[in-house]
Amino acid sequence: MRRSFAIVFALFVAVMFLGGWLVRRGLATPASRSTLTAAQGQRLLGDVMRQVQDHWVDTLDGDELFRRAALGLVRELGDPNTSYLPPDRLKRLREATTGQYTGIGTTIDVREGWIAVVSSRTGSPADRAGIRPGDRLVEVDGQSMRGWTIEEARNALRGAPGSPLTLTIDRNGNHIPMHLERGDIHVSSVSRAMLLERGVGYFAITSFSDSTAKETAATVDSLVRAGATSMVIDLRGNPGGLLAQGVAVADLFLDAGQRIASTRGRVSAAVQTFDDKAPQRWPSLPLVVLVNNYTASAAEIVAGALQDHDRAVVMGRPTYGKGSAQQVIQLADGGALKITNALWYTPVGRSIDHAHLKTADASADTTRPSYKTDRGRVVKGGGGIVPDLLAGDSVVSPAERAWVAAVGARVPQFRLALKDYGAEVTRRKLVFDAEFVVTPEMREGLRRAMHAHGLDVPAAVYADAHDAIDRVIGAEIALQAFGVPGAQQRAVRHDPVIARAVKLVAGVPAPGVLFDRVAADADAGAGTRK
Repeated sequence: MRRSFAIVFALFVAVMFLGGWLVRRGLATPASRSTLTAAQGQRLLGDVMRQVQDHWVDTLDGDELFRRAALGLVRELGDPNTSYLPPDRLKRLREATTGQYTGIGTTIDVREGWIAVVSSRTGSPADRAGIRPGDRLVEVDGQSMRGWTIEEARNALRGAPGSPLTLTIDRNGNHIPMHLERGDIHVSSVSRAMLLERGVGYFAITSFSDSTAKETAATVDSLVRAGATSMVIDLRGNPGGLLAQGVAVADLFLDAGQRIASTRGRVSAAVQTFDDKAPQRWPSLPLVVLVNNYTASAAEIVAGALQDHDRAVVMGRPTYGKGSAQQVIQLADGGALKITNALWYTPVGRSIDHAHLKTADASADTTRPSYKTDRGRVVKGGGGIVPDLLAGDSVVSPAERAWVAAVGARVPQFRLALKDYGAEVTRRKLVFDAEFVVTPEMREGLRRAMHAHGLDVPAAVYADAHDAIDRVIGAEIALQAFGVPGAQQRAVRHDPVIARAVKLVAGVPAPGVLFDRVAADADAGAGTRK
């Protein structure tokens, strides 16, 4: 009975796929497709499958034909967020949404043809074994790792909990054998937490896994204890994750009973409302939320809810506009179907899903519907979140464009040169803290490294792009010399958008005063433009 059901289901899937394929190829008209009965579809499928099996240049058995038909149906939906996940992709999705994987707890990169350790997570097997940033991984279980990719190394280092592995590391020319056992590793979704000048706390949420709300609460509490009187929450580049965690993070900053988001879908289970369940933890803490065009999904839920209720000033660039929710359905083959089943809406009813605007900058579109926040401020709907204050470059400077064009397809050579030069500076101990100033000598050093890798660009182009070049030199040296914490510290301290947010929120005694300051700045700007 089970096999008969599977065959009928597969036939249905294949019919749906082939119908779409035939229409697209012009072999069937919309009218003929609409009058096609299930029985006719099954006969059509049978005919097509026999012809493919008898006449196609390659051989495909029935199981493979059905598999391809199922994949084709998913593809024909035309939804980039609906996909079939084979078992390996399903495993990676679970790792991303839980923040859990099994391995030794290192962040790695490729440097000078070897896998190098960028950092080891505190308390991980690698940390307990004494593996340090800058160590090269020479062998794993007796196999040389020279020339390996990051993916190859990651696969070798991961495995079942408690399973042993032997690493040989190169530290300053000395080969050191190490014996480790793989363990469960948790990747925090909150990073870069630090207290900036004038009592401004700062942290970034990089994704929404199953512990993000708990990590956020602990981070804010820690920063407040350290003296933070206002907070900047960085959601730039956050692709989302578990939307329930997005709701839970927004819950931390809103009052009980306030609407956080709602969903609407075709089936009743997809129609839901999400309201705040508990009093907010820090009601007097002024907030600025940073977003950009890579802020998506659950991150947009947080930004939209805090903006609609005037709890935070949203600053940056318009967000991505990924306003759909997906359900992951386990399949019999060990994979899963990730399928869009609803759309998300902000508290005032704005759709987060992108409206495919034709303008280069979504904030400039005047046809988007308008809504009003709790304070009566006007916010835009129609997809994505338009910030209250625009900040951050939306286009690359001409000098940087010329630099990118000069490098062209030789980006791999540039990356190798950059890593080699970063290793040289670190080895020679030319910098002493992550706040070092990039000097003309450093730019010349990178230029020599580029030449050694066969990459030469016109001197004038290189000189004009010094701002962009200084940024990448500074980031690479900070990473190699001071690890991930040093690189993060430098990134925050040298970020102009963060600097503007700090200037805006520093010294503000209450959230309402922050919005008064934003309104005053906007009025002053409008007066200047008249």
